[in-house]
Amino acid sequence: MAEDDDTTLLIETRQNFGDTYAEVRAWDVPPSERYPDGIRYSMQYGTIDGSLIFRYDNFPDHPGAAPHHKHTSDSHVEDIEFPGVLPLFRRFKQEVNDHENGQWK
Repeated sequence: MAEDDDTTLLIETRQNFGDTYAEVRAWDVPPSERYPDGIRYSMQYGTIDGSLIFRYDNFPDHPGAAPHHKHTSDSHVEDIEFPGVLPLFRRFKQEVNDHENGQWK
């Protein structure tokens, strides 16, 4: 995402777990039709060879999906509640830890 005066990076982190990784990026953006909450984010957990395990995002390019949604490895997109970027980050981190036996401290 191109940075400008109206965009602030809130979270940027990547954790590697050998064959898998977790990557999180979230920005504070001006509220708009695309991002009415004023937040843009992607929280992805996948394999190093490029396979998706799951991802949370609010990119508005999925017809019929809610603004906030979760992608799964079987290409399913499910609507989620958005309690805020930090609570969602904690949820994501817990799900990754469930898969990685608590490796993400």
